[in-house]
Amino acid sequence: MKYKARFLGIPELFIDGERCAFPFRKAQALALMLVEERSVSKNKICEYLWADKAAEKARRNLSNAMSCVKKLLPVKISGGDVISLDPKVKIERDTDQIFQLETLGWQEISELCRPYMDVTEMSDWPYFSDWLLSKRQYYGNLLVKNLKKRAQAQLAGYAKSGAADAILCYEKLAELEPYDEKICAELVRLYIKTNQKVKAIDAAHAFSSRMESDFGIEADLSELSSLMKRKKETPNIRASAPSDGESPLARSGEILKMLDFFSKGKESQSLCGLVWGEQGIGKTVFVNEIVSCLTESGWECFSIDCWQEEKSYPLAPINRLLKLLRISPARQDGVKPLSEYSYSYLADLIYQRVAETSEGSRRLLIIENIQWMDDASWNVIESIMSDDSSPRNMLVSGFEEIRSAFMLRAALADEPFEKFEVTLRRFNLEETARICREMAPDEEWSDERIHDIYMQTEGNPFFIKEMLKYKQGGVIDGNKLHKNVYLSMIELLDENERLFLEAAAVCPECASMREIAAVLGISPLEVSKYYNNLRLHGFLREKESGGDVLYYFTHTKIREALLQEMSFSRKMALHIKNIEVLEASAPEVLRYRHKKMCAKIFYHCHEANMPVKELYWRVRELELHFMAVHEVFPTLVDQDLMHYIPSVEDVTYTQRALGEAWKMMDMLFRTEGGSPELLRLERDLYILKGGCLWWSGRYADADGMLRSALRKGAAIGEPEPIIRAGVQMCYLAIQRDDAKTLSFCARKLRTFAKKTPFRQWEGIALRFMAIAKILAGRHEEVEEYLLMSTSIFEKLEERGENYTVCLTAAEHFRGDCMLAQKKIAEALTFYENCINICDSVALFRGLGLSLAKAAFCLMLLGRYDEAEKCLQKMGKFCGIMHTDWDEGLQGGGFAYSLMGLVKCRKKDWYHGAMCFAVAKRLVSEAKRPVWQAVLCWSKLELYKMTADMPKDFADEVLKHPKEWYEAQLAQLKSKVGWI
Repeated sequence: MKYKARFLGIPELFIDGERCAFPFRKAQALALMLVEERSVSKNKICEYLWADKAAEKARRNLSNAMSCVKKLLPVKISGGDVISLDPKVKIERDTDQIFQLETLGWQEISELCRPYMDVTEMSDWPYFSDWLLSKRQYYGNLLVKNLKKRAQAQLAGYAKSGAADAILCYEKLAELEPYDEKICAELVRLYIKTNQKVKAIDAAHAFSSRMESDFGIEADLSELSSLMKRKKETPNIRASAPSDGESPLARSGEILKMLDFFSKGKESQSLCGLVWGEQGIGKTVFVNEIVSCLTESGWECFSIDCWQEEKSYPLAPINRLLKLLRISPARQDGVKPLSEYSYSYLADLIYQRVAETSEGSRRLLIIENIQWMDDASWNVIESIMSDDSSPRNMLVSGFEEIRSAFMLRAALADEPFEKFEVTLRRFNLEETARICREMAPDEEWSDERIHDIYMQTEGNPFFIKEMLKYKQGGVIDGNKLHKNVYLSMIELLDENERLFLEAAAVCPECASMREIAAVLGISPLEVSKYYNNLRLHGFLREKESGGDVLYYFTHTKIREALLQEMSFSRKMALHIKNIEVLEASAPEVLRYRHKKMCAKIFYHCHEANMPVKELYWRVRELELHFMAVHEVFPTLVDQDLMHYIPSVEDVTYTQRALGEAWKMMDMLFRTEGGSPELLRLERDLYILKGGCLWWSGRYADADGMLRSALRKGAAIGEPEPIIRAGVQMCYLAIQRDDAKTLSFCARKLRTFAKKTPFRQWEGIALRFMAIAKILAGRHEEVEEYLLMSTSIFEKLEERGENYTVCLTAAEHFRGDCMLAQKKIAEALTFYENCINICDSVALFRGLGLSLAKAAFCLMLLGRYDEAEKCLQKMGKFCGIMHTDWDEGLQGGGFAYSLMGLVKCRKKDWYHGAMCFAVAKRLVSEAKRPVWQAVLCWSKLELYKMTADMPKDFADEVLKHPKEWYEAQLAQLKSKVGWI
């Protein structure tokens, strides 16, 4: 005999295909219970089926039921209490198919989704309902588990049919588990993945409605894949990064929000979706996806696109819309031009077709690139939006620049529209990397290569895709000229407007309104008119800058397009005119604020192929840069330099720019010979190179370079370059703590400066002479030279110039003089005066050196806590200055020795050893006596702590006996005047 039991749905028992009839329901329940459990005790059966009866009555009922069951099933009673089925009998159960779910068809699966033993009467039996509930939970969980397993197996195959099957699995799961948020989220994700975005939104809203109506919980849709809860007050939304495995180009987050906006809208409500973004950002693709999804869900969509070339043709887009809607305006008295119809009449014709009807059909009017719409068409659209007799839905796209004008003209805030805006932004570096790897998976994408793509495209999707086009062999075509979406826009411009853009394009970085006006020979007001005319094209942005306006392109590809289409004659004429304008505006005495102007001139000279003039302005720009970055106390009066903060990149730029200028000079000497102008530029480059070498610690090379500069300067005979070379020689002597050389150079400098009108150089020379006296130990003469120097600077300040930097430095050198005379407290007072003055006027030059020496004085006075605070302040100051202590400048050369001593006094031997290691390296590299003297002094102080000092620290830091360090310090005191 062949047995078959059906548990899911209405329970039944079949023998050889025939349905078994039971005289009463509990006999059927007993039979199916025995099939499910295989064996059950009599007491348990009585408890399940006859709990409301007395024990004797229950036993009698059981006996009656068993007599029926025995006629159908081979049962045994073992031990007098346990009823069981014959183990040899095989009974087919429908629940066994749940384990084979992956092989079944969907009709069979649907039957397995029915409730276990779905009989209302059985659910009312007190104790049997508990058993029934446990079985329903078990098979329900088993069905859910195997449906998920089937879905995962289908998705693992990456087949289209597999995705469809997986969706069916999750749709069933959503029916079985309607409150499971994870299942709903996965179903939404699959809908999105298969481009069924409207279904995704419907599924999410259905889940949200169930949670809210059944439990009073307001569901947050942001947890359902990338679909996020919409906030009505937010005018511009930037979606979060797409979920893993989804291309950023899909912009699913933004699309889902827009679809959510239209899907949730009530039929009686007017809706207006707005999509803003620059050229090439993907507005058309975005709108097409919205239209496609809404069309699939039954919407009727009417789309018009406004074109730049039609902006001067009235009603051109309206004419196309009428043709699309198959509307022919009533013609009376012959053919009548469209422009002669009233705007309200045309609006009414369109309104009748695009507004929603009483039948409930959803309609959508799409207007793309509204920035190119002509005024007449604007009037028609305004009339459509102002007529609120029936609901109407609109989707508008355009440049961000048109947003404010659209809001104003459409008066959207006053209209009965609910609006939702999406602004499409450029992709960031991480998103660009994902796009590159997805579009060209066979390519090797290094960080440098991705960064190069990003810098060229600035994250604009159009240009990213253009750069990732393939050859037939599958290799990216790097030689092909990529299509530039801005070319056609530029070709359609008015001649004067294009000339304005070309004048801005030939300028490096941004362009000045005043400079463009001077180059084009027009007034600044005319320039502003051109900008206003072009503003809606999204080419430029403007920024106020100290009485002028700077224009900069919104994307580098706009500038590339302009330069690509510009004739050689136009380029050359614009560059030459820019040189004339900038040179005419250049002052006789250049300040640091003119550095950018010098850079602009040498750029235009380079583009105009004027190498000599290019080198001249390159050197002038380098001089201003060097003065700002590489001089501790700027010698010339320049208010801009007082507050300038150098960066790490500035030092790198000096070396690179100097190398480029040097190569240019060598090339000009080979091609044009040693003209007087080239000889002057060579002399100036020698001075800069010498200064850069001593700054880098290459003192011997700097000495040779500066002596050559002096010889070349003397041969030419111009006084100021000779003075500048002499000043650099004095700086070099200070770095070497060479009192003899410093005294000699300073005297020569003073003698030469007296013969020139440059009195500030005499003040600087006197300052150097005072430093030389300190180093030589002739302290009684120091104050005299400092007073003479200060007197000169004070007289110069009476003319209106500012010499705060030079005057403040005098306090520092007075501190050095006091320190050299062992007047520690007086020296500290001068250093603190210098620090306070610099702090009060935000003057950063040399502040690190004053802080380091103040810390040294405080240590000599035993005030180590205050010394540590000075060193910590110096560390913060170096951070502000973007410099490193281990460069040795700004006081770092001996501050590491002092900091190492502070760390050791606090028993921080590990960091103390690190500080002493850096200090030792700086001494060995620079060989400056003052640094070596402070290092020796610090190590002698360490010998006072030998009782607590770890042996490994002593072996590493104190490699010589105490007497050796004492001898070294005594020897160095003769070179260093203040230690």
